[in-house]
Amino acid sequence: MSEALPVHIAVRQFLEYLENDRNYSPKTIEAYQADLFGSESFGHGNAAPGFCQHLVRALGIDAPMLNDVTQREVRGYLAELHRRGMARRSVARKLAAVKSFMKFLMARDLIEANPARLVQTPKLEKRLPTVLSADEARDLMEIPDRTTAEGWRDTAILELLYSTGIRRAEVCGAEMRDLDLRSHTLKVMGKGGKERIVPFGDHACDALGQYVARRDELLPAGSKSGRVFIGNRGGEMSGGDIYRIVRKYMSRVTEQKKRSPHVLRHSFATHLLDEGAGLREVGELLGHASLSSTQVYTHVTIERLKEAYSRAHPRAGGDDTRTE
Repeated sequence: MSEALPVHIAVRQFLEYLENDRNYSPKTIEAYQADLFGSESFGHGNAAPGFCQHLVRALGIDAPMLNDVTQREVRGYLAELHRRGMARRSVARKLAAVKSFMKFLMARDLIEANPARLVQTPKLEKRLPTVLSADEARDLMEIPDRTTAEGWRDTAILELLYSTGIRRAEVCGAEMRDLDLRSHTLKVMGKGGKERIVPFGDHACDALGQYVARRDELLPAGSKSGRVFIGNRGGEMSGGDIYRIVRKYMSRVTEQKKRSPHVLRHSFATHLLDEGAGLREVGELLGHASLSSTQVYTHVTIERLKEAYSRAHPRAGGDDTRTE
């Protein structure tokens, strides 16, 4: 085993590994950093500590070493998070960050045993993804003003999200050179720097074609951009821009509280499965690394089938009345 390191140095090495070797996005790295290092607000109110902050307090050492960390410290960290009233899902996320960190240390031969290996993740309540109905999705596409370049851009964004199921970060990063209207495909850069080619349908192709024809209207005179989607002031669009566009239009077709680009991703997957698409194929279109990530949509489909059954079958309910 290599010479023992202070925990905070090892965390920095882990974050560098995520950035340089795994090509994780800045936002994902920021989340890992917050979970492992913590934030400056810790100590005020119910602010939750990062793992390093917990170790300093629990061990009474300003710079804990890797060989100071045992299963007891990991369990103690979870107990502290629960005491502070953190939601189970948030606790599970922080534990996942610690587990990933420990696996990295094992792979680099920086520790002899993994203190987080036997620590169980809190059981989570099952939350089904929020989806639009097919009618709501259709109505959504008709809302933007198609007399302007901005309206066609918004239409193209909505159609592309629903037609492909891609993430909003993938929409932001889409390049003109990777858009092929003739073959109805777009090459996107997914999580972990993995490229994949996604197909889109006729409606999305028509909207994209109309938008591309007027795209230069959104650019300042004489400027150019390689990105497919341009903001109102001619700059690159951020994830927040995509979110605000989707939320604005979605609020007019649904009363559901959750209105985001991910709802269109969920709707894409659910509607494909409703119509008989295979789980593996849907997972590949979504860019999932494993089928377990895609299986959540089967629960949505089953729930919808149950609802249809309850509405339609004469003996589905418990209030059956009979006449002798």
